Amino acid sequence: MTASSSQQTPNDAATQLDELAADVARLTKQVTDLQQTHAERGHADDGGDQPPLYSTVEEWVNTYLLPTFPRPVSEVGMSRWHWCEQWWRHDEAVTRLTALWYGWEQARLQMTGMLPWLRELDHQLPILYGDDGPFRNCAVIGDLGAARHHSSPEMPAEPAPAEWWSWWD
Repeated sequence: MTASSSQQTPNDAATQLDELAADVARLTKQVTDLQQTHAERGHADDGGDQPPLYSTVEEWVNTYLLPTFPRPVSEVGMSRWHWCEQWWRHDEAVTRLTALWYGWEQARLQMTGMLPWLRELDHQLPILYGDDGPFRNCAVIGDLGAARHHSSPEMPAEPAPAEWWSWWD
């Protein structure tokens, strides 16, 4: 092999350099596209940085839950379902409805997220609206056409003895 045959001409080197630069640019674009796709899928799977569709549980209850899942409610003892227009005064209801709202916000972002959420809703609605639920003492319409609200009495509880929870530490 002669010295002249092993050396590349400046044009050949420039062409190879251009080809390498084009390959690097193509691969860089592929990596960027893959990273973007991964980030989008990641956000769709876990909710990512998506803001909630409803800003409060009250907005979700009034705008989504009640219109979408109406139940026939009436006087105490006259219906299977009980509701209180002042639902926000019932701590149990607020807790359950807030959990349903958070779950709904998460579920709406997942392809099949509504399926387990609907099972949870089907479990919670009879508890919320049922004969033993937080609205059991409230009436939608009273004698004079006004809603009646009666909070349930709190359950009595005694404090535990001083050392009772020490096993937890």
